[in-house]
Amino acid sequence: MKTLLTLAILIGATLALSACNPPTPSPRALTPVTVQLRWTHTAQFAGMYAAAQNGYYAAEGLAVKFIPGGASVDLYKSALDGTAQFGMHGGDALIAARAGGKPVKALAVIYRRSPVVFIALAESGIRQPKDFVGKTVSTGGGSGRLSLLSMVARVGIRADQFNQVPLISDLKPFYAREVDVISGFLFDQPLTARRDGYAVHLIYPDDYGVHFYADTLFATDDFIAKNPELVLRFLRATLKGWTYAIENPGTVGALVQSYEPKADAAFENQKMEASIPLVNTGEDHIGWMKPEVWAGMEKTLRDQGVLTQPLDVTQVYTTEFLEEIYK
Repeated sequence: MKTLLTLAILIGATLALSACNPPTPSPRALTPVTVQLRWTHTAQFAGMYAAAQNGYYAAEGLAVKFIPGGASVDLYKSALDGTAQFGMHGGDALIAARAGGKPVKALAVIYRRSPVVFIALAESGIRQPKDFVGKTVSTGGGSGRLSLLSMVARVGIRADQFNQVPLISDLKPFYAREVDVISGFLFDQPLTARRDGYAVHLIYPDDYGVHFYADTLFATDDFIAKNPELVLRFLRATLKGWTYAIENPGTVGALVQSYEPKADAAFENQKMEASIPLVNTGEDHIGWMKPEVWAGMEKTLRDQGVLTQPLDVTQVYTTEFLEEIYK
């Protein structure tokens, strides 16, 4: 009888403890999300790496992976065929894509100032676009060439007044003065040249009224319409990640190495430092987009003959998610 009483007491105590300590709920399943990057793993995508490594995506219920890009990668294909949910491209490229029938729409701009700069050796005496006359200028296609032609036109220089050659991937011809001016990215070639011991002068298209949005997050119209909450969560975590990267640039090298172990951590930190003014312009919020900049890009594309089709440029972007995040 005593044994039965003891057993009953033990059972009652166990039930009471169970009631006080309900089972720990299993973690919610994370929704997989894929992002098509513009380039290979580098500090250029530091904010997204920070959002992934610091748990910001997970806190929004997302498990995010990244597909490296590159010069030969179709940056729209993965979003259009559903392999990726988000992609990155330049604002001018998105305008041209939309005009060409691709249903892609910008959600936020990371590089709100273009990283495209024109670089001359300090000893050359080249200080402004007017100094390009009679010189050899190396530039690629896309926004680099558009920036060049738009910039020189604004100061009254014709394209036939200087020699244009394809973009060089090796800086040795530049160091040897075989090429007078090269186009590059603020966080890349200028840092490399200085690391190699060369003083350089930078000429910014922005200083001459040529304003292009660079790295811009986009998704397809269909995906945005069907998954507005997911888009909101992804953007919220991404912008938080970029805030972290801006406030902690010295940690970016290690973040990049999580995806590209061979990366030079110190150099990636320098890239992040150089790109901070492109992301955090001091004008308004990180990621914010201005209608007048989109309209200006469209005009530049039309002026240069790149855009000939009719287009409502307001359909190329939406600020609804940024407004929700920053309200």
